[in-house]
Amino acid sequence: MTIKTATFFLSGGLLVIGACAPEAGKFKGAAIDTSASVVTPVETRTAVVVEAPDTRGAEQVLCEEGPKVTSASKKADFSEEFKLICNGSATTPAFKEALAKAYVGTGTPEVKVLKFSTSDNFVTELALIYAIKAPLASPTLFAGLKPHDVFAPGIKEGSSELYVKVDSRKPFPGKGSVEEIVLNYDLRFANGASIHDIRRTEFNTYLPVETNKDIAVSAEHLLDVETNEYYHKAHGLTIGIKAEDGQSYILFLNNFVIKNRIDLERMKVTLTGLNGAVAKMLQEHLVSKSVP
Repeated sequence: MTIKTATFFLSGGLLVIGACAPEAGKFKGAAIDTSASVVTPVETRTAVVVEAPDTRGAEQVLCEEGPKVTSASKKADFSEEFKLICNGSATTPAFKEALAKAYVGTGTPEVKVLKFSTSDNFVTELALIYAIKAPLASPTLFAGLKPHDVFAPGIKEGSSELYVKVDSRKPFPGKGSVEEIVLNYDLRFANGASIHDIRRTEFNTYLPVETNKDIAVSAEHLLDVETNEYYHKAHGLTIGIKAEDGQSYILFLNNFVIKNRIDLERMKVTLTGLNGAVAKMLQEHLVSKSVP
């Protein structure tokens, strides 16, 4: 008698047996052919790929991954803003200085002017940077505390007044954003002068590395860029980064291209002062929440 050869192999840890039925009519009384070949089971193994841990520091992650996540969203071009805080994979002296001088609740917030220039046709470029430090165990907690709601009563500094209203808030809108917020800005008084200055922006928050809770990046851009009377650009980066003492820094970079304004020194003083007021309001808000 002949027996069809049995075949054995391992598939995903299960033993699978191939055809082993004897030929019809040749089983009864037939001698078993002991010379039949024996097939040794072969175990197949699936390779397990283990990702190497990301040993980069938060600032390196910011400079390497921040431009990627904001670019992938296709919302706006933030390459110029990242160049103001990053040089390759390292942060710039301006970034480090802002963290070192972060507002902690006492004294006056330091808002540094990184760029201020005006063309002959009154187009002005103005970039500001400053930071606060607050008791957040992770900078990723910042968005959940709804910081923009703090501005609803108005931001007032000296004789300047700015009102910021949340128009809409959408969690996980896609394109890598954790949250999308649409904001309406209304600057009513600029260092004592009554003016008409409005803009509408979109603010998105990203995690450059999803598993890294020590760094978060938010990017804000002008929505009504084609029709806005006063701004060619109103870009902002808000960087949350873990501090060595377990708290968190929140750094702000604002980059404006302003048009149709003659008294440009007034606008510089106004926006610098109002951003100092923002630092005070947000730092006080975050401390009051006492997030562990």
